Parts: sequence; C-alpha cells; structure tokens
Amino acid sequence: MKLTIDKFQKLQAIAEIESDEVEKASRLVQVLLDKSADEINEMHIKDFALLCDKLKAIFDIKVEAGTASAPKNVIKANGKRYFINYEIKKPFNTGRYIEVLTFSKEDPILNMHNILASICTPMKWSWRKMKYIKTDYDVLSHEDYADDLKEADFRHGYHAMVFFYLFLTNLTESLNPSLDKLMTERMTKGANQKRLKTIFPTLSVGFTTQSR
Repeated sequence: MKLTIDKFQKLQAIAEIESDEVEKASRLVQVLLDKSADEINEMHIKDFALLCDKLKAIFDIKVEAGTASAPKNVIKANGKRYFINYEIKKPFNTGRYIEVLTFSKEDPILNMHNILASICTPMKWSWRKMKYIKTDYDVLSHEDYADDLKEADFRHGYHAMVFFYLFLTNLTESLNPSLDKLMTERMTKGANQKRLKTIFPTLSVGFTTQSR
C-alpha cells in the first residue's frame, strides 16, 4: 500500500467530514486500496472489520516510519526525479518564498504538492554524465511539477511542511515589528500549523468503530 501525497490529502479531507463512522471508514478504505464503494459494500461486515484492523496497523506504521525518516533531496514522483531544496539559497528566491507563504496560509496539508513544487528543482537524465542532473526551474510549469508531486510519497510533503514551518517561525523573530506581525498572521491563520501535529492520529479514527 503506497501512501502518496494525493492519497494522504484525500484521507485528510475524509477525516474532517462530519459523517457516520462506518461510512467514513468505508471511504477511507476505498482511498487506501483504490476500491469502489460497491466493492466495499459487498464485503461481509466481519471481513470489513478485519480489513480495517489490518489497514490501521499498516497506516500507523507507514506514518510513523515516514515522519521519523530523514528528509531526502532527490525524490521520485510520477516517473520523474526532483531535487528538493532544503537550503534557503539559489535557486530559491523571494518569489518562490512568497508562493510557499501563500500555500501555507490557505491549507499546508492540502497544498503539500504545491509547497514541494515551489521548493523543487526538476532533474533529467544526462547521457554524457550518466546520472540525473538539475535543470532550470520553469515558473510557468509550477502546476505540472505540482501534479507530478501528488504521486510522491507523503513523507516528502511532510518534511517540506515541517522544514518551512520551522524556517518561517525562526524568520519572524528577526524581522522588524510590522513585518513580523504580517508574517505571523499569514502563517498562523486558521491554526494550520497546529493541524500538522494532530492530523496523523485523526486519520486513524475512522477505522476504530468498525474494528471493535
């Protein structure tokens, strides 16, 4: 079971829906296993409960392993390779910094792929050097990069959010008062940062009712 950014975002959206726990569990299973509603509905209730138990255990292991893993600079997404810039230097500039602020202000979890697209450098295979090399970042291709990165492992999006949350938090401490007020407001609007610490256990809630 591969937990991509796209799947993780769908799970997060389902976890926040106010609905019956059984229905929520069914939708979570559909996303995790790429199954239709009919396929899940046809399952015997005991088999479904056992499946929920198994998936919850696998999900918890994957989340724990993913969040505990070290960030990687080179990642694969949709058959392509991208270099993730975890250092604030060229090619990361003010324009891309503002992009990250914008996506973080709205919803950092649902914008994982957009945040990654703003801090990545595309790569291509070089037959001359016999390895993948960095290529120029095309601002107009941001949406294409983001679409690719939806297929990346969710842990890469998690690491990017944590990195920029810590970076932006430290940065506001050194800015002048007027900028500090503006930046803090943009970063904390809707308490998005607090959600990063609670989203993982929240996603498991949907399984518990049917597992009992």
